[in-house]
Amino acid sequence: MLGRGLRGFLRNVWRALDALRRSVHLVLMLVVLGIVLVAIGARPARLPDAFVLVVSPEGELVEQYSGDPVSRAYEAARGLTRAQTLVSELVEAIDQAGDDKRVKAIHLALDDLASGSIDKLGRVAMALERFREAGKPVIASAGGLGHPQYYLAAHADELYLDPLGGILFQGFGFYRNYYKAALEKLSLDWYVFRAGEAKSYGDGVTRDDMADEEKDNLRPIAAGLWSAWRADVSRARGVEPDLLDDYIERFLPRLRAAGGDMARMALDAGLVDGLRSVDEIEERLAETGGHDRAGEYVGVQAGEYLVAVKAGPTVSASSDDQPAVGLIVARGDIMSGQQPPGTIGDETLRDLLREARDDDAVKSLVLRVDSGGGSQFASEVILRELELVRESGKPLFVSMGGVAASGGYMIALPADEIWAHPTTVTGSIGVVAMMPNFGRLLERLGVTVDGVGTHRYSGEFRLDRSFGDDALQIIQTIVEGAYERFLGQVAVARGLSVEEVRKYAEGRVWLGETALAAGLVDRIGTLDDALAAAAERVGLGDDFNVTLIEPALNFRDRLMVGLLTGGARLGFTAWPGSWLDHFPDGIRDIVTEIQRLDGFADPRGLYYHCFCESR
Repeated sequence: MLGRGLRGFLRNVWRALDALRRSVHLVLMLVVLGIVLVAIGARPARLPDAFVLVVSPEGELVEQYSGDPVSRAYEAARGLTRAQTLVSELVEAIDQAGDDKRVKAIHLALDDLASGSIDKLGRVAMALERFREAGKPVIASAGGLGHPQYYLAAHADELYLDPLGGILFQGFGFYRNYYKAALEKLSLDWYVFRAGEAKSYGDGVTRDDMADEEKDNLRPIAAGLWSAWRADVSRARGVEPDLLDDYIERFLPRLRAAGGDMARMALDAGLVDGLRSVDEIEERLAETGGHDRAGEYVGVQAGEYLVAVKAGPTVSASSDDQPAVGLIVARGDIMSGQQPPGTIGDETLRDLLREARDDDAVKSLVLRVDSGGGSQFASEVILRELELVRESGKPLFVSMGGVAASGGYMIALPADEIWAHPTTVTGSIGVVAMMPNFGRLLERLGVTVDGVGTHRYSGEFRLDRSFGDDALQIIQTIVEGAYERFLGQVAVARGLSVEEVRKYAEGRVWLGETALAAGLVDRIGTLDDALAAAAERVGLGDDFNVTLIEPALNFRDRLMVGLLTGGARLGFTAWPGSWLDHFPDGIRDIVTEIQRLDGFADPRGLYYHCFCESR
């Protein structure tokens, strides 16, 4: 009797719990369905009859977002500020606005822009110039301006600084962290093998300062970048180039003369047109015609504008089978396997190249390279796949971005034409191998390694015991062999002798104009120039289509993006951020660098990589 009663009680409890489970599942399904409906059913708001287009780039200007779309949607759902802005989207929005009678002006709001190489800033600046040629004003404002912000601001008709703001230029430079002393304190050895006297990527773990050879190589690069920035800015702003140098060199005397007021100092120097607060900026923008019936300022963000325009009936998508120039963006470190955007995976890029090769509508192909290199093995895999594209009969062009060096330069070799921007940092023809060794650290802790093996080098390359002389010589010989291979590949591709290549190799980097003179590239120009050349090669004319070739989202990823985006709209933004988000920039840089080395995962530990990004 008691047993039957207990069983009945337990059955009732189970039924209650099961009913609760079903109810919870139903609620969750309804929530998910609601999110999906929000994501699918959302429509862009109707654009006002008259407004100002607000162009406010955030974070770094890039030509390809970092991370897969699901990860990016997750970051957005967490409520984190987007760290990157796509150049092509900015340019498209500005160009659309130039022909849109509803857009009366552009407000260039630059407070959230963090960085961008000159070639990318130049693409946005050229779009602003086209907008101004349509007879519409560009009005820029910010609380603080540095190099990238002022480059764009200089292309505005009017430039205003907040009364509490300021302008600070520091020039261009190359700086990095050095860990030799720290590793010594930890009794940790980090072996570095190199071929090329200026191949300095591994110096961060073998030195406490920058080598003189590297300084001699990088000084003219930094000077060249500053010269290009100064020329573009002075021309756009209508000021003497020497003023920009003087503003840096005499910053303290100028600041003292202005009583410590940086905004007044910038105004006195003629770098801005006035000092205005946010409400005063909006009053000025309303005067351009971007206001409602009550005369109040109306602004529309560029992203919202672009979504609304694309959703409108006046924009029609081009047919997939129309002849076009294919465009593939290869940005970031070169690594093995499938990798998310912002990193160049050899398998990922190989799939895209095969898609372009097999697509009859793609008549020629432009590979946009913005990379300091990475894994030797992955670089070689990509190189071979690009050779197959060219062997298929489709013209192959390479357009170099801010950096296309070491492995980033190697993968450009199969191109019919290599185009570099004047400020592209390229070259770095050299090889480096790096590997940590924990033998000394373990010995210090009282841990030793001993045993027997069948041959001379059994156990010789264990990371828990210090390398012997033979092991060091073996690795160095492999590195030197890879370097000679790299030299030979450049010589054959560029029609030069090995000795001619060697003059510009040894791991040294060069700006675009020097690379052109050395025969390392064919033409100087922008991405648009390379696309036009690729179209001309196959007779597509001036009004040609460009097909961006990128990984397609599967159903699961599209659903996840929809859920996360919809969740953000419903207010679900409380997901925790990465633990790295809570550390200062310097700490994050160190951890990111360690993760980068681990991610290369080259089978032999050989890298075509360079330290050549200005910081």
